[in-house]
Amino acid sequence: MSKSRGNTVSPAEYVERFGADSLRTYICFMGPPIKGGDWSDEGVEGIFRFLARLWRLGREVAERTEGGSTDGAAGQARELLAKAHWAIDKATRDIEPRFQFNTAIAAVMELVNEIYRLKDGLYDNPTGAAAVRFATTTAASLLFPFAPHLGSEVYEWLAGQRVWEQPWPEADPELLERDTYMLVVQVNGKLRDRIEVAADTAEKELLELAKSSENVQRHLDGMTVSKEIVVPGRLVNLVVKG
Repeated sequence: MSKSRGNTVSPAEYVERFGADSLRTYICFMGPPIKGGDWSDEGVEGIFRFLARLWRLGREVAERTEGGSTDGAAGQARELLAKAHWAIDKATRDIEPRFQFNTAIAAVMELVNEIYRLKDGLYDNPTGAAAVRFATTTAASLLFPFAPHLGSEVYEWLAGQRVWEQPWPEADPELLERDTYMLVVQVNGKLRDRIEVAADTAEKELLELAKSSENVQRHLDGMTVSKEIVVPGRLVNLVVKG
């Protein structure tokens, strides 16, 4: 891409359509800065939808929760807190000194997905509601370097403070150590189940647990597994073909 070839992408049009936050976040999400990446209009639109999703979440959480303590959080509330602290740890290590902005943003996306998955079952419990508020506030603060307008706005709704005047969040080591985690099971990249497993479960056993899931078996029926992808601590993806 160069001016001489006439194939440059002007940022003005995209800022007008999607806003500066979307454009800035997408550029950082394309890949490590030293490697660059291929421009994709669909990619910018995807980031725009993600930021809009966080915006809506921030409004909802601000309306449905109040500031409170997360002490004594258990069950899904503790699970959400653990995910928030995982995102803090991941983003902190990826931003500096690695400058892997794309994986830092991906960690925030994972956190937002987890909030959406758990929030409705936590609002009625004071500790659970506080966990939802903390996790959403954390997502806003971690995204602030890439989407400063949206990040600061959501943060102020929930924390009542200016995010740029606050210290960078720190992960709680106790919440980074988990006895169990939710294993994501995919078939051809599509989510088919979530299974709670012990943190030290071996890869072979993870595969066995994934394949034994009733919902997964329905999607394996009559198919041949051509590839098994295991990411310990996160997911199993079974690639199948008829």
